[in-house]
Parts: sequence; structure tokens; C-alpha cells
Amino acid sequence: MADAGDAPAAPGRRESLVGAATAVLGRRGYAETSMKEIAREAGVAPGLLHYYFASKDELLIAVVGELDRELAEAWTAALESLDDPLERIVAALDATAVQCRRHPELWRTLIDLSMVSLSTPAIQARCRGLRERFADGIEVEVRRALGGLPAYTVVAPRDLAGALAAAIEGTAMAGLVEGRDVTARFQALKVMVLAVVVTAYVTAGQTPPVARLAELLRPR
Repeated sequence: MADAGDAPAAPGRRESLVGAATAVLGRRGYAETSMKEIAREAGVAPGLLHYYFASKDELLIAVVGELDRELAEAWTAALESLDDPLERIVAALDATAVQCRRHPELWRTLIDLSMVSLSTPAIQARCRGLRERFADGIEVEVRRALGGLPAYTVVAPRDLAGALAAAIEGTAMAGLVEGRDVTARFQALKVMVLAVVVTAYVTAGQTPPVARLAELLRPR
């Protein structure tokens, strides 16, 4: 087992400790996670863990950063080969549904730390930043999609992005609490988003592209 004195000579050690913390938090939750258990997961002495992170809260702040990175990478990967604005939004929701199904521990950790953040200002600041960046990414896609519609101002892009971000997190949380697959609920979210498209056409006195929207809603 490693010794605290060799910490500076171990490239990537800090990242591996954050990864271990993320794994333990995802399995056991904040209340049941200790620094000792994280050290055990990482295969290091507890003293080495304290060398890199003075407290559990400091380590949790780093974990939020790791969650931020994972969410951003999944979002980018889902969209990288697509140009059509509506296809991009649908693909992003599909990818998030897959992520909820395959990696529920990521969402459990995010939700758990969000609750902890209510009484820990430093963690709250990091969680707020993560949410803002998530909403920013959604807003970029919303603006691309709404910009091509006949009634662009039917809903403010930032408001729609914020509502979508909250709906995604809420759907993930509900799935964890209920112990169920949330794929169908993400399909319902797609219906709700595309309803904004329908409203934009109707508001402008035009016929919505029903066949196109039906195609986007087909399971992939």
C-alpha cells in the first residue's frame, strides 16, 4: 500500500482518488461513504488520501468536477455526427436515457451531492456551476432548433433549456427512487420538446411538419 510520502511522484494519483470516490459514492451514497472506504477502493493508505484532500468536502468538490466532465463528454459524443438541430436534441435525450440506464451511479452521486450542497457553500458553488454549464449546452441546441422555426419567441431559449435540464435531472432521480427504467419517460420528454415546435408553427399560422416530427419520435 502506498505511503503518503511518495504522493508527489505518482502522476495521475489525484485523478484516480477522485475516480475511487465517485465509485464509492455511486454505490453507497454520501451518508455511508467515508474517507477510509474511499482509500480502500483506491488501494492506498488513508494518509495518502488526506495528503491530496484535506477533508471529505474538498474531495467531494473534486467529484463534482468529475461528474461535470462525464456529463459533458456524453453530451458531446451524442451530438458530434449530427447537423440537424431537432435531431441533435432528440439524440441528446436518447443518450441521456441510455446513460441513466447504464450508469445510474453517476446520477445518484450528482443528486446526493446536490442535497449535501444545500448546507455546504463550497460544494453548492460547484454544483451550481455544473448545472449552469449543463443548461448552457442545452441552450445552444435549443437556439439552433428554435432559430429555424416560424415563431422563434414562443418560448425563451434559456427558460426552455433550464426546464429541460431540471426535467432530465428529475427524471433520473425518479427512476432511482422508484427503481425503474426511465426510457419511456425520456421519450415523453421528447414529445414535450417537439410540442414546442408544433406550437411555433401553429402560432405563426402554419401547418406543423407532422411526418417529420413523427419520424423523430420513433425509437432508435
